[in-house]
Amino acid sequence: MSSVSPIGKLARLVVYGSLAACLILPKPAAADDAEAILKAMSDYLAAQKTMSFTYQSAVEAVTPDFEKLQFVSSGTASLSRPDKLRVTRTGGFADVDVSFDGSTLTVHGKNLDAYASIEAKGSVDELLDRLIGAGMEAPGADLLAANAFNLLMTDVTSAKHVSSAYVGGVECEYLTFRTPEIDWQIWIQSGDKPIPRRYVITSKHVGQAPQYTLEISDFKTGSEVANASYKIEIPANAKKVDLSELQSLDELPAPTQPGEVK
Repeated sequence: MSSVSPIGKLARLVVYGSLAACLILPKPAAADDAEAILKAMSDYLAAQKTMSFTYQSAVEAVTPDFEKLQFVSSGTASLSRPDKLRVTRTGGFADVDVSFDGSTLTVHGKNLDAYASIEAKGSVDELLDRLIGAGMEAPGADLLAANAFNLLMTDVTSAKHVSSAYVGGVECEYLTFRTPEIDWQIWIQSGDKPIPRRYVITSKHVGQAPQYTLEISDFKTGSEVANASYKIEIPANAKKVDLSELQSLDELPAPTQPGEVK
């Protein structure tokens, strides 16, 4: 009976492993049409007068000992163009309900028994612009804007249609984009409903390149959307505070910043 040395066995495993990897590689894109697919997604979302979905998000942070941690939240979003938006988010450090009804923005920190309400007349797009200008941009919020394509393509230096892929059992087109500060990836549902299913942002100039991940499911539009309320019922014992005081509503424990945990 012939025997195979440990080195020979290792070499055989490497060859077989390489062959297996080749067999399961995703189907390559026929053409580098990443921008066209992203534009189709943006146009499709902008054309929807109403939409709703559930989501799960995860933000990574790195400790001084270079341990990477991931903080996960989940929630819901409802949008009625041009001027109504409601988003909830529940995680280990916050339980937040945010509503905009075209005239008032209300933020209820359930875990803090506190809320803030400010006048904010205008459209959802104008509200998103104001929040970005105030440094309160939420990753993924640009997907809701009517001009999502322009916002997403800001500072993009490279765009690739990598392959087809599956997210939650749904066939998608896998796209990657690069900017000087971040790299981001998006998985867009194939076919006549180009819905974003997964969105990943990588901070490439931060140690260990922490990521923000957003996964969308149960996406509905038009008559499929249940009647959503855009008015938050604030408990009588909740304290009204200035919006700047609601510092504990982040997905990370204060005073943590993405990329660093103290």
